[in-house]
Amino acid sequence: MFSLPWYSIILISIPQTILIIKLGFELFNLQVDFRRCLTIALLVGVVTYYLRRSSILAVGHTVLLIIIITVFVTVINKGDILANLASVLLGSMMMGVIEGVWCPLFLSLTSHSIEDLALYPWLNIAGFTPILLVTLILYILIRKYNFIIYNLDQKGI
Repeated sequence: MFSLPWYSIILISIPQTILIIKLGFELFNLQVDFRRCLTIALLVGVVTYYLRRSSILAVGHTVLLIIIITVFVTVINKGDILANLASVLLGSMMMGVIEGVWCPLFLSLTSHSIEDLALYPWLNIAGFTPILLVTLILYILIRKYNFIIYNLDQKGI
């Protein structure tokens, strides 16, 4: 896995973590206020900076980040660890699907390769911007129409 410079962490990792949390938790009717979400995202950003410098494969990196986000959410926001894990997994999966659709198209449109993402961090940021916008629009629509796939909010029962 290639390392990311600090500005990529700020412009990609932190917003991505916020959206993973907000999107996944919203779909399970669980709440994480923005201040706590931002705190978790900043902590995950620091972890990501060092984790991406390690020799862990991309799959291991992703699995570790899912576990780390789940632990941080459970410690900072409380709640059931399994509900938190399900929410983080769903948010990660949705972000992954959007990335999986966009990235090959982006690389094709820009005539770049995966290796170029390691060489040109600003290319990563440019490629992430549409992902951020699509995910943000999806989150807004989910909130607007109060779309919940399964209610894990134990307080409301």
